[in-house]
Amino acid sequence: MARVFVLIEDEVGRQTGRGVDFEGLMSYVLRDAGPSQWRGTFGLMLPIEDAAAEMAHIYRTKHLDANRNGPKTKRPLLHAVLGWHASDLAWLTGDHLAQTVAAALQTMGLGERQAIWVAHTDTGRPHAHIVASLIHPTTGNVARLGLIKKRMSTFCGGYEKRLGDIKCRKRFEPKAVNENRKRAPRPRRQPDNKLKASFPLASRP
Repeated sequence: MARVFVLIEDEVGRQTGRGVDFEGLMSYVLRDAGPSQWRGTFGLMLPIEDAAAEMAHIYRTKHLDANRNGPKTKRPLLHAVLGWHASDLAWLTGDHLAQTVAAALQTMGLGERQAIWVAHTDTGRPHAHIVASLIHPTTGNVARLGLIKKRMSTFCGGYEKRLGDIKCRKRFEPKAVNENRKRAPRPRRQPDNKLKASFPLASRP
């Protein structure tokens, strides 16, 4: 549980969190990381420093296997961030962060996927980077991420309510601005007069 959830921009600037560079992404999240006990892995056999190689191996051998049926993806990684308020740093623990990331992965539908998490405190606001493979380690199938932002907003909002300390009040407004906007009515489809003229009704005797 956390206060905010952010999908990192991909290589072309879209906020999808999707990526392909195992080594580069792992190197990025491990740089300027917080305490060594504020990091961990899920579903991986190797230590966190070798997680990129293990995830890439599963992607090549399980997902790209020519004998596997189903669609293939060129962006098998998810990079997201769970964030807290600066004042939360006084009580956050490694165990709490690990439990939070595990719950977030379940909410995103990635509970059975390989993932790592690394907490950072360099910005003054504690946050945990999550790098998760979208590839199932046994079947090789890719996870679907439909409505991920909405699901995670609910996830974070529920946490703040239970904490009794709401920092992000905007998510509790009745409806987001984009949901309240007036939609222009669809124009009615005009009958095709040319088609009618081509096939006139037969006159009655």
